Amino acid sequence: MNQEKHQKIKLDELQKLPIIGRQPESEKEENFLREICEFEFMNIEEPGLCHRFPYGNAKKNHNFTLMHGGKYKLPRFIAGWIESRTTPLWDWRPNSEGGLSKKLIGQNPRFQMRQTFGG
Repeated sequence: MNQEKHQKIKLDELQKLPIIGRQPESEKEENFLREICEFEFMNIEEPGLCHRFPYGNAKKNHNFTLMHGGKYKLPRFIAGWIESRTTPLWDWRPNSEGGLSKKLIGQNPRFQMRQTFGG
C-alpha cells in the first residue's frame, strides 16, 4: 500500500474519533472541528521532547506520539484538546481559622498547536 493511501486511511480514522469535552452546537461547527489541518506541535512543558498520549473513549481511541517542533495533520478538535491540557497552579493562603488553605490561582499551558499554512 503506498504511503499516501495509508495516510488518507489514518486521517479518516482520526476524523471519526469522538469529540471530547464541549460538544458542537451545530452540524456546521462539527464539520469545522473535524476538518483536517496541519499543525506544528510545541511542547511548552518540556521543550525539545516528544510526548505520548491517548485520545478517545473505550471503543474508539488512538495513541499519539508528537515530537516538539514536528508538523502533523490532525482534525481541529484533537488539536484543541491537546492545547487544553494544563497544569493547575496552587497557592497556600491564610484562612479565617489561622491555618493555611490551598487555592487554585491559575492554569499553566503544557502544549501549543500552531496551525501552519502553505507548504
